[in-house]
Amino acid sequence: MKSASRPGPKRACLLIPALLLWTACSGADTDATADTADMPEEHSSPHAPTAAEQAEILGVLQAVFDGLAGDTELLAHNMDADIVMHSTDLRSGTAVFGSSTLPGLIQRVETGDETMTERMWAPEVHVSGGIATVWTPYDFYIGSEFSHCGVDVATLMPRDGRWKVITLDWTRDAPPNCALHPDGPPNN
Repeated sequence: MKSASRPGPKRACLLIPALLLWTACSGADTDATADTADMPEEHSSPHAPTAAEQAEILGVLQAVFDGLAGDTELLAHNMDADIVMHSTDLRSGTAVFGSSTLPGLIQRVETGDETMTERMWAPEVHVSGGIATVWTPYDFYIGSEFSHCGVDVATLMPRDGRWKVITLDWTRDAPPNCALHPDGPPNN
């Protein structure tokens, strides 16, 4: 006959770290020194932005896309100086990874012969405290020629009292693996 069930040594080894983690994560951080002056006001739900926040966040990302058409000051104003950008090009059938910096992007815009047009639609915006993400399909044209399409994922944080893009990641692909803008080609 078995006696009352007690956790064995293996189960106890798993429970103790879980309890410690739960205790550490559930309590208030009394040593927190984060500067909350740049953080947006509270939300009605933990991840749904207010209409004003969504408009501001999407406005910042749209300004970055508008800057690709030749306005490097617009790029620099809406992107953090230390932004991290990564891409995954899937067009060859093998994923090719790349990365770039704000100075590299600015140089490409300044020296490019053709205007770059990037368009997003149906963005999903999530906000929690001082961090926001945007997940959106996009298409990309160089001059009037279609280049690629994919998904953009941008992370924004408050800098200097306003949202700025701190990371930007995207895939590069072609139909049918990604969609073109529902409005058709851009009017260049």
